[in-house]
Amino acid sequence: MSAGLLLSGVLLLLVAESAGLPVPTAHLALLAVLGGAVALGFGFALAVSPWSRHYFDNCEH
Repeated sequence: MSAGLLLSGVLLLLVAESAGLPVPTAHLALLAVLGGAVALGFGFALAVSPWSRHYFDNCEH
């Protein structure tokens, strides 16, 4: 999910340079890139939190 948001943000930024309305498109690109970073950070925080350790204790990989 975060990689998809990052990729879409980069592609939107490339489109923003050639679009008729560059400012709104660049804002959407920025929101997509920042949303990807937030999603990655949130997933990391959930993975390392003590609350989620209970669910990973029974994992048999």
